[in-house]
Amino acid sequence: MKYCFRWFSLMCFMMVGMSALADPVATSKPCTVKDRTEALVILVCAPNLDQETWQNAARAVCGSALMCNAWIWEDPAKAPVKAPATDSDIPKDQAAAAVAIWVHDSKSLISLRRVQ
Repeated sequence: MKYCFRWFSLMCFMMVGMSALADPVATSKPCTVKDRTEALVILVCAPNLDQETWQNAARAVCGSALMCNAWIWEDPAKAPVKAPATDSDIPKDQAAAAVAIWVHDSKSLISLRRVQ
């Protein structure tokens, strides 16, 4: 029995170690919450992620809250440090730097594009 436990422990360790070596990105989260209020989340994601990744991250941070808007930035320096109470309280320059907004009650992702 003692040897079975050692063998099992060794196999588990090897599998976890090998998977971490094979794909180091898989262990890191693509998005992090910078701050949040009851109805608004400041979400910072790695650059160049796809919309599905944004949606999944925003759904996860909003959870079961019906009224939740997750604003998404790729540059943490351009995102607000503190989440305001409402969307309209986000400073215009910071709102313009966002890449997307997840509106949780309608399950909609609004992708923001720069106008030239």
